[in-house]
Amino acid sequence: MTKKTAVALFISLLLVIAGCKQDMDNTKLAPYMYAYIPEDIGHSVTYDVDSISYNFVYGSPQVIDTTYYQLKEVILDTLTPCQLGTPCYHMAEYKRYDTTQPYPVNYQSWYFYTTRTTYVADQNDLPIEKFVFPPIVGITWLGNSLLPANDTIADTYQNYAGWNYTFTSVNAPATVNGHFFDSAAVVSDVLSQNYITDVLSTETYALHIGLVFRQWEVITKQSVASTWANPDSAVGFRVLTWYHGYTP
Repeated sequence: MTKKTAVALFISLLLVIAGCKQDMDNTKLAPYMYAYIPEDIGHSVTYDVDSISYNFVYGSPQVIDTTYYQLKEVILDTLTPCQLGTPCYHMAEYKRYDTTQPYPVNYQSWYFYTTRTTYVADQNDLPIEKFVFPPIVGITWLGNSLLPANDTIADTYQNYAGWNYTFTSVNAPATVNGHFFDSAAVVSDVLSQNYITDVLSTETYALHIGLVFRQWEVITKQSVASTWANPDSAVGFRVLTWYHGYTP
């Protein structure tokens, strides 16, 4: 083999490799980061929750009611496989309004499961694909596709219609409720706002912990001059869920 032929073959090989790299799916290059959704039995996370309701009747002043409570979510055990052999994890949700008192014995149950590419949480018979693997900034998915959500039918599911989930940040530092996390992923579920209606849902997950923040609100207001931070002549709700602590 001549020197010129060897050089030509080497250059051709480099071009082939470069072409293959361009054709690769970015999701195949990214780590799947399953640690954003812990599955260890006994894993628990405690949250501080602010639940705000807005009520307004024309001719009367705006009424704003705020309820504060703590929520503890614990992975109790696994259930019968529910998705092609994938186990479902049984969650117990404890709520207390007085932090000086122990959590009550009674709890609300829900479950979740993960597949190779999705995390699905089923709370109150609302299965939602809340997270996808691998998490990549800018990737989008229809997280409410398992729901019969329809914009035109006024039912339980209407608020969930048309949501387009996306990662706005992945593996970035975040501070929530005074707690610092060196690797967090932010999911924007929906952000639909104009002068009179507001539908917003966003969640932050931390590696090895899970959910550490959520803001979920559906509000309508008649005072277009007021901001969504402080809506006036408004009806609806805003729920802020803040990380308080966890037990691995």
